Amino acid sequence: MKVRILPRISIVGAGTLAVCTIAAAPAWADPMVGPSSSDVVPPAPVSPPASPPPAAAPPSVTRGTVALAAAGIALAGAGTAVVFGALALQNKRDFQANPTYATANKGDNDAAYADGAIALAVSAGITSLVLWLTRDAAWVDPGLPASRPPNVSASLVVTSHGAGALVHF
Repeated sequence: MKVRILPRISIVGAGTLAVCTIAAAPAWADPMVGPSSSDVVPPAPVSPPASPPPAAAPPSVTRGTVALAAAGIALAGAGTAVVFGALALQNKRDFQANPTYATANKGDNDAAYADGAIALAVSAGITSLVLWLTRDAAWVDPGLPASRPPNVSASLVVTSHGAGALVHF
């Protein structure tokens, strides 16, 4: 059977909206005459699904895993901060011995890199702590019953000698 594309125009409403679709139509000798019964193909039967989908498996990456990765990033950031901090202090000594714009810029850049690494270490450390404390023990070991969240209490402490944070587990 030959197939050619024939435009079909459908007018919807009282002439206010016209929708034009182009579809594949069989090429008959006369486009005004419909197909014969031998040209009509019955639709294929639809088979029902064989079985329900399997139960959801535990995730391959758990909060504990992500917490450990964030802790590794925090340690790397702290190490980077120590290195750039030491370089900034060395550049400060060099600047005090020989004050030039170059040594001042080197020290400023190293100090800025150290500050960025400290910010990374602190944010990754906080993320790691939150993820570790809110992990679900049932995903860690499927044999364990689901446990309640850990009892954690945090307080800010401000005294005349300074400030700090107090965390109870």
